[in-house]
Amino acid sequence: MTIFVTPKQRGHTVLEFAIALVVTGILATILLSRIWHYQAEAERAALQLTVANLRAALQIRVAQGKLPGGTLNLTMLAEENPFAWLKSKPVNYAGEYFSPSDQDIGAGNWCFDRSDKSVVYLLNIPETFLDAQTKRLKFKVKLLRLLNTSGDAENASSPVSGLTFEQVKA
Repeated sequence: MTIFVTPKQRGHTVLEFAIALVVTGILATILLSRIWHYQAEAERAALQLTVANLRAALQIRVAQGKLPGGTLNLTMLAEENPFAWLKSKPVNYAGEYFSPSDQDIGAGNWCFDRSDKSVVYLLNIPETFLDAQTKRLKFKVKLLRLLNTSGDAENASSPVSGLTFEQVKA
């Protein structure tokens, strides 16, 4: 059996190769932009999950303290490291620091700042949160105080009614 090869069947032209490269480049660009988007969404979801876990752990600690025989000192609880309340710390928990720098924390990691008793997250992808003014997100356990007769809840003599875990300005 003999196979005849005509000049048109010998291979691809430079133009065909260039068109294939352009199409491949466009598809690769689209793929990389989608991957970047999904990485940002994954970081946002992981951050929200960690915050939700810390809030749930705080509520469990408050509820345990209110049980019969439980001791509840909300002021002392507000000073504790919230990651100590979790059964297992997240893999991106960098530890406790006193006024940590960005290099101490590392991008995409959590830490507890002992200087102001806050939890800090350093964004891995700054575009994850479009409204973020900084690469750092800071959260803190705050005391909820009852209003006194003048309507001022910020007075240190007002009784503490509970705790909340909320984002504060970095």
